[in-house]
Amino acid sequence: MVFLMACGGGGSKQEPATSSTPTTTPTASPDPLNWPVEEGHFGVPQSSFTLPAPAPGAGLYLLDVQASFPEVDWQNIDRLYIPAGHYKFLRLGNLPERSADKRLIITNSGGQVRVGGLGHYYMFVISGGSHWVLTGRYDALSQTGDADFPGHRGGRFANSQDSYGIMVDDDFVRESVTGLSVSSATDFEVEYLEIKEVGFAGMSMKTDDNGEAVMAGVLLHDNYIHDTGSEGLYIGSTQAQPQHQIRDWEIYNNRILRTGTEAIQLGQLGGHNKVHHNVFGPAALDWRAAFQTYQDNNFQVGIREGFLHVYNNIFIGSAGSSISFFANSVEGDKTENNIGVSFEKNYFTAIRSLGMYMNKSALPNMSYRFSQNTFGGYRYMRDEVYNSSPYGHLLRIANTTTPIELNENTWSGPQQFTNSLENNGVSNNISSSNNSNSEPEALSFVNSGLPDAYDYLSLEMWTETSTLGEKNAVDYKQEDVVTHMGQPYRCAVTVCTSGAVPSEREDLWSPLAPLADDVRIVPGSKWEALGIQRSAK
Repeated sequence: MVFLMACGGGGSKQEPATSSTPTTTPTASPDPLNWPVEEGHFGVPQSSFTLPAPAPGAGLYLLDVQASFPEVDWQNIDRLYIPAGHYKFLRLGNLPERSADKRLIITNSGGQVRVGGLGHYYMFVISGGSHWVLTGRYDALSQTGDADFPGHRGGRFANSQDSYGIMVDDDFVRESVTGLSVSSATDFEVEYLEIKEVGFAGMSMKTDDNGEAVMAGVLLHDNYIHDTGSEGLYIGSTQAQPQHQIRDWEIYNNRILRTGTEAIQLGQLGGHNKVHHNVFGPAALDWRAAFQTYQDNNFQVGIREGFLHVYNNIFIGSAGSSISFFANSVEGDKTENNIGVSFEKNYFTAIRSLGMYMNKSALPNMSYRFSQNTFGGYRYMRDEVYNSSPYGHLLRIANTTTPIELNENTWSGPQQFTNSLENNGVSNNISSSNNSNSEPEALSFVNSGLPDAYDYLSLEMWTETSTLGEKNAVDYKQEDVVTHMGQPYRCAVTVCTSGAVPSEREDLWSPLAPLADDVRIVPGSKWEALGIQRSAK
């Protein structure tokens, strides 16, 4: 008799189970706030030229950089280096016209290039050329920037003031200067610059009174502009025609913080322009004493033709309108390919009057769409300067012709969403659906330097009197925060009376540390897809 036995354990050795899935050693998730460092972004240079350094305290004036250095092969050099130093001014004119596959990279060398604070009537002015890049980015492999001035490299946004390779800082020495001015150029890129404490705009990019000029294909990203007397970005002329168009720009991942008037003024638009993943504001901090009336919005838009797409931005602060929207018909513009304007998934807060004003002008073949935007932090305050009263609605639309869609937006404040519709429905050219009136969840920043859910309506640029409107004396109440000459102060008593200059009255005003300005949204929070992103492009 033969017995068949199954060996259940005994001394037999079992084969290990097999799997088609490879095994790996578990690793911790990367810190979402430590951004990857990209080396070799611009490739390894084969040739370069370094500009001459000026005498200490002087500026560098090169109205025609090509004629000044005829020995340089301007069509082929890879790097144009600006030597480190403190410049009274920088003027680089007639840059070369290059191609998209052979761009000229202009960067600092040997340390930081600082421009301003020495009493000159302009700061950094560039004109001419195409396919050049102005960058303060530190990249050892690409041989750009400087290791001691990395800016926000690797996600180090907090307290990054004064750490960029190229910085324009005028210390508010003069009232009317702009940080960086660009004219007569096209297809250029500006990144990793810091601009602060200039009396007028952070950046101005336009060629005034020239309808034939071309300024297209521009990239503005990863810049840090803060504490300006007027606009953060001033792009496109606001003067009478003829003026050239601003075409096919992309503006993203910029911090435009604490501007006296608008955070961004974008006019003469044509082609396909995109504005996304930026933090704009607090804006209109000088709304009581701006250089003229109606300069107290956040985003001023002027479109002539084409398509403007605005999405995933954060807009903080306004006194007139969060969006000041103007369509402008200009003779000779090509309107057959018009698409229109789309505002999508933006967050607007600290609104003192209107969420938007739209003018009555209509352009052929256009439509406007506003979807999944959030409007919060509303409190009517405009009557503190002007003899005015609330409108009773958030969006004031004068256009009665262009098709306008309002879908899935949330707003707080006035009972009516628009001047023609209380909430949802159809009225003439406006179709409104699935919009709701409720206070949204507040933004939560990584480290702005101010508490979460901070009331940005209590943050202003200090002034003794309102120079606009009724010209009233201005008192501040306890816990109000003001900026004065670029520095923040908190009112430490019940009332900080008019005329008490913060820097001179420490018995009333408590000086604060510079604001940290890491205005990325906390990962995992409701609004994490908005504003600065590691992969916004």
